Amino acid sequence: MRVLAAVLGRPIAHSLSPLLHRSAFAALQMDSSRYCRFDLGADELAAFLDAHPQHTGFSLTMPLKDRLVALAGERGWMLEDTAELTGAANTLVRTGQQVQVANTDVRGIVRAIAPHLPAGTAAEGSGPADAHATILGAGATAASALVACRDLGIEHVDFLVRNPERARRVLDLAERIGITASVAGLDRIRESAIVISTLPAEAGVAPRWDRPFTAGGVALDVAYAQDSAFLAAAAAHGLHPVDGTAMLVEQAVAQSEMFLSAARAPVGLEGAELRERIAAAMYAALEHPGPSSQD
Repeated sequence: MRVLAAVLGRPIAHSLSPLLHRSAFAALQMDSSRYCRFDLGADELAAFLDAHPQHTGFSLTMPLKDRLVALAGERGWMLEDTAELTGAANTLVRTGQQVQVANTDVRGIVRAIAPHLPAGTAAEGSGPADAHATILGAGATAASALVACRDLGIEHVDFLVRNPERARRVLDLAERIGITASVAGLDRIRESAIVISTLPAEAGVAPRWDRPFTAGGVALDVAYAQDSAFLAAAAAHGLHPVDGTAMLVEQAVAQSEMFLSAARAPVGLEGAELRERIAAAMYAALEHPGPSSQD
């Protein structure tokens, strides 16, 4: 079966999604499959989807994530827990007459962090030893990070924000999913098993870190800047640093799995073996990017 997919958003020329997904098609020898990009705004999304019924699925970036959730509600599409809770979706797939909408950023964060936690914790759903995390920021990505923390077994989250009044959304979500939460300024990071920065690379925030941090902690910077002062500070305090490319790739791997499943593509692999093949191809593409068209 042929997979036809694309990334949608505005601006979109900078997106790495075509590079990642085309590398997966190449690794799986799916030569007839295609992955393109289209520039469009939120008010254009519904008409665009109606005009492209032949596409298996789409990756969506700003400013379309909130609009996709609203559109799913209007049209009765299947809305995954990840998208319903966060109010944002980055993936649409079509299986026959059924349309599924999801937020694979949650899976991307979980898969980026889980391999670096001590054995016998997140993998078994029991959570890190102190079940405490810190999230910098309170926007849409922070909501995804919060749901990921739930899936990693976290019981309490500290949100560090510039404006506490803007944290209402994530505080309400924390209560809804059974996690206790607190809000403080961006001046101090106290000991946590997981620390996630959802701030943009240009934010220029340099909070003070408590000492000491327990061995086995993990820090993720969702901004995939080459040099992350946040991750450098995290490493200096004993946390394992994970840069944003891990989340970028892992959320794309989850999307690719959904596209292949929806198209019932016979790739000869399944489960963990398929996921590993896709991930290896995507990580390799980032390390050694070849020519990529801007279609």
